[in-house]
Amino acid sequence: MTPLATSPDSPGTRHPAATITEPPFATLPAVPQPRVPFRPSARAISALVAGVASAALLVSSGTAGASSTPKTTSGVARAALAPGKINHILVIEFENEGYAATWGSGSPATYLNGTLRPEGELLENYDAIGHDSLDNYIAQVSGQAPTEDTQADCADNGFAFANVSPGTLDADQAANPGQVDGEGCVYPASVPTIASELDAKYPPNKKTHVATWRAYEQDMGNTPARDGGTPDPTGGTDCAHPAIGATDTAEVATPQDQYTSRHNPFVWFTSVIGNAALCDANDVPLGTLGAGGTPAPNGHLAQDLRSESTTPRFGFITPNLCDDGHDATCAGPNSTGGNVGGLTGADQFLHAWMPLILGSPAYRHGDLLLVITFDESEVGGAAATAACCGEVSGPNTHAPGDAGATTDSAAPGGGQIGALLLNSKYVVAGSTDTTGTYNHYSALRSYEDLLGLTTGGADGEGHLGFAAAKGLAPFGADVFPASLSGGTKGKK
Repeated sequence: MTPLATSPDSPGTRHPAATITEPPFATLPAVPQPRVPFRPSARAISALVAGVASAALLVSSGTAGASSTPKTTSGVARAALAPGKINHILVIEFENEGYAATWGSGSPATYLNGTLRPEGELLENYDAIGHDSLDNYIAQVSGQAPTEDTQADCADNGFAFANVSPGTLDADQAANPGQVDGEGCVYPASVPTIASELDAKYPPNKKTHVATWRAYEQDMGNTPARDGGTPDPTGGTDCAHPAIGATDTAEVATPQDQYTSRHNPFVWFTSVIGNAALCDANDVPLGTLGAGGTPAPNGHLAQDLRSESTTPRFGFITPNLCDDGHDATCAGPNSTGGNVGGLTGADQFLHAWMPLILGSPAYRHGDLLLVITFDESEVGGAAATAACCGEVSGPNTHAPGDAGATTDSAAPGGGQIGALLLNSKYVVAGSTDTTGTYNHYSALRSYEDLLGLTTGGADGEGHLGFAAAKGLAPFGADVFPASLSGGTKGKK
């Protein structure tokens, strides 16, 4: 694929983002709808064949760590911790760092490694599913594999907020469970997310539309004309995204607004944005820091964490382009008022926001699992495109790790990134899991299992998209040891 434009997350343009001084693509023309009908290419057809072969290999050979996961009477592997133990999951998503850079000696993330890591469990063999950013965010909430457009952060279509077309269910569901065919970025209403699953099990409030899931997006709507969205009572806007077919102008950070829609996973699904009241109530600004550098009490995250009853069952926290580590030198301020990004900026974000989360009733009572991870590794070298867990590319693109590659084996994934899990009861504090192998798809499968989402999905067992892949292992006893299943906190 030859991109028509270059994503800010593409190789060679990623760091430092502050060298991009032009306004965020405001002059690019909108791409009209409808899009050109999808025509399966030889590349897509060969990807399907490769997917069938890879799926067969996965079923015959199994996956690392699968033996440590319990199975239902139907033989479906479930997370090692039964539903009801963990009732809330928060994911904090950072950007573009490989395992060694984040977790190795000499990492500038000193708070993450020195304070948080001793309290949690590090999953060493945790991989992203592709490059660039958007496909990883989408995978974590829906199990959908990349399209050629999402793989390129929609840069190759002029940053158009364009529908996936035709968006029909792939014919080979054995090889591509839950996958839809097409090109584009916004998935049709038929494609569910973990939000859809939670809404079905726990219907949103009929008056307020508040659901049991939330996305917390830092800086969203600071500049409404740039981001879109509906004004939020606490400041900023809710559910910020362009109109279908319009150009996405929230791509490059400005001094006043460092939000980007490509890091907001839920706004790429018509099943969410097609219900404006639901999206406005649940895809909300994170909140701001007060004068003392602590979260202001009127922010959405701060308000929600005050009690277990208002803490979402699933929450996704996206720092802005500075605080998520994406930009090396920031257009606007980081959490301490400076302009240093990268892992230093990400570490400062954690230092500011983690006391709020760790002090929340849900976390203190052991009901909340916090996952700190990254969308993808840095770009460059074979390690940056590594994959695990029998990952296949899906029906729409070759080589999730490199849009320019012609075979899956050339760049099968998004590289090793690691993930830190924190919980006050069920993980061994200060430990490193070196035996299990996981990726964003297996994380989604784990979240579904832990939250008791055990019906429907692509497999009839509650798993969406490639989270339903045969042989894929959710978090097993290597993550949640049987000795802690009763809730006794362990130490290394």
